[in-house]
Amino acid sequence: MSFREILNNAQKVKKITKVAFNALDEDDSGFLERKELISILNNCADILKIERPSSEEMDEILKELDENQDGKVSENEFQKLIEQVLSIMAKIEEK
Repeated sequence: MSFREILNNAQKVKKITKVAFNALDEDDSGFLERKELISILNNCADILKIERPSSEEMDEILKELDENQDGKVSENEFQKLIEQVLSIMAKIEEK
């Protein structure tokens, strides 16, 4: 199944979102808080061998993801990030 096919299947996107979100929600609060986002992004940076995001960059990322500005990222807010990633992957795959 291609990334475009996944992106066009709402049920698949929701399932991917749920699995990824639950894996990242370390305290099972139902939200990704700032400390969890920091951990996630720092781990990604370490794996990719790039510089970890600064505190200001973390604030900007949280602000972008946190649509209702409650200081945490819900599963629905996180799904928009998953959709963006799938869209990028679909464009790369189609080249």
